[in-house]
Amino acid sequence: DSALVATIAADALGPDLVWGVAMPSRYSSEGSVADARALARNLGIRLWEIPIEPPLTGFSQALAEAFADTEAGVAEENLQARARGSILMALSNKHGGLVLATGNKSEMSVGYSTLYGDMVGGFALLKDVSKTLGYELARWRNRDGEVIPEATIAKAPSAELKPGQLDTDTL
Repeated sequence: DSALVATIAADALGPDLVWGVAMPSRYSSEGSVADARALARNLGIRLWEIPIEPPLTGFSQALAEAFADTEAGVAEENLQARARGSILMALSNKHGGLVLATGNKSEMSVGYSTLYGDMVGGFALLKDVSKTLGYELARWRNRDGEVIPEATIAKAPSAELKPGQLDTDTL
């Protein structure tokens, strides 16, 4: 979804006006980071890599007492999405850009998104695009040569918020 949104934005606005932001965590695969770099290179857009571990450490410290004696779960996973959303909004505020939400219609329809996290943004390009149509659009965009890395399209969808996570595990 993120790759498709970045591609649509670069095609519509031109690469000079699009900034990508990779925000890896301890659960991000090397492939995800490499794919983000390849996409940025293919599109000719700027890519910032901003790890989310520092803000997550702050959240964990701030919530340590309130989360004591509880098992880690969706609250901790959503903190990662919210850290990313905060970073994107800070960049938007600082540089005057518009954050594009990357969620698709399938995710929105079943609540598989995080309020103030991956739903953050001033416009949701894929709000009326199902997950399966998103894959079709990515393949269509690559019809004349690979822009969106094939590995991005081929791998199983994952929010990468815990070890070995696949979206199909909870959907």
